[in-house]
Amino acid sequence: MAEIRFQLLQQPAGTPTRDNLGGSGLAFYGSSVGSSVQIGEYQGNSYVANSTGSAYSDQCFNVKYVAGSFPSGQTVLSGQHGATDNIGLSGIKTFQSTIGIEFGHSTAVKVQNCQMRIYDRSNINNPASGVNTKAAEIVNHNGYVGSTAWANQGSVGVTSTAIGSGDAVWWGEPWPAALCTQNYWTNSSSVKFYNGLDSETNTNGDSRLASAGIAGSYDTVGGTGIIMPLLDSPGSGQYELQKAVVTGSTGMIWPKWTQYIKTTGNQATFFGSSANNFGDGSDAGNLGKTYGGTGVHTHHTWSVALSASPLSIGSKEQYGLYISVEYL
Repeated sequence: MAEIRFQLLQQPAGTPTRDNLGGSGLAFYGSSVGSSVQIGEYQGNSYVANSTGSAYSDQCFNVKYVAGSFPSGQTVLSGQHGATDNIGLSGIKTFQSTIGIEFGHSTAVKVQNCQMRIYDRSNINNPASGVNTKAAEIVNHNGYVGSTAWANQGSVGVTSTAIGSGDAVWWGEPWPAALCTQNYWTNSSSVKFYNGLDSETNTNGDSRLASAGIAGSYDTVGGTGIIMPLLDSPGSGQYELQKAVVTGSTGMIWPKWTQYIKTTGNQATFFGSSANNFGDGSDAGNLGKTYGGTGVHTHHTWSVALSASPLSIGSKEQYGLYISVEYL
């Protein structure tokens, strides 16, 4: 009846390179495949692998978090990309993310209150053990809609003049208080998802991380502190997120990031063009446009970027990704 699959997207046409990762997982390596990531650094390569990372197969797009950058949300895109580009999250195309997530059902349904957690593979309310994770939802079809959206994404996200409508900052990094005028995002079920600001000591808020005794251990998605929201009803291949008009409403779908980067001046600082300034997505008159899609489909596809950094030496196997949705 209902099924969640993890996929490798990677194809500009929208068809997954691997439709179902099955019992495989993701491995994050250092500067070369099989090498370790240095403590405090983020991965240089991402692959589909076994649970220990000792055997690997398909290479993923590698989306690497860049620390200490302003105005934040910066990344290095490499791996399957074929080149290395410094780029903002909103410039990454949908098929260039680390992993795709697909919800399928035998009946066409809507999905809402979609949540992504990083946990220790034992209890979804526990943080992962010994590793920090940054995560972001990717939605960018280069401004195209409908059947032409995937075909016109192009191969290099950095060349896109369109601004993606997923996340513009990483969940798990301290959001810049100077630009993010609120530290949460609200979904259509009125659930608020919080992320710390750079003006705060503890980005996550889960006391188990703050007391870990390791600098920066709380700058991560996971535990009860930071749960990443995903947009409602993206549709198969994100079809619903490509639409210019929200079903049953008027006006275009607004980007997810307009809820937390909500002034035109701050948006201009991020994106450098007044053409991409929407205004306050958290305003009561606009909030409904930022939730995502509204249509019914038998499949719904999300695209997620992940970047990981070890807090200690050794393989990190108490490390999992958990997805929950409500469907109707």
